[in-house]
Amino acid sequence: MDTARNKEFLEILKTRLKPERLYHSICVAEQAKHLAEIFGGDIEKSYTAGLIHDSCKNLETSAQLQYLLENKVELSEYELAAPKLFHAICGAVFAEKELGCTDEEIITAVRYHTTGRSNMTLLEKVIFIADFIGKERNYDSVEIMREKALRS
Repeated sequence: MDTARNKEFLEILKTRLKPERLYHSICVAEQAKHLAEIFGGDIEKSYTAGLIHDSCKNLETSAQLQYLLENKVELSEYELAAPKLFHAICGAVFAEKELGCTDEEIITAVRYHTTGRSNMTLLEKVIFIADFIGKERNYDSVEIMREKALRS
């Protein structure tokens, strides 16, 4: 994705996300870009995936589920039992259907940013970690996690 597309995505996100969630998304995008630089990942893809990873986070859970059903997404029993995961699955569908993202790496990075999965790609790992250690995060030991993420 190029810079112009990211600007377009940012404008769309401004209409969908609460200010604190938008700030979080920008922080994740910046952190993802930094991690990609360190570990040899695709900087543009990392920024894009970080920017759009929470595009459906501010929708009500029922709206997220409805969106998934409308788009014929089959959810596993585990996924159905964990509504907090809906936003990531929704975000992947939204990226493809509404944002016109055709890059499967970006779509799967958005899809698995909360749960991870076995055999994750570098981009998936970058987004998973960037979401966990973004500069707006403030939990016990976040500084330790940030330091570790920059090493490995």
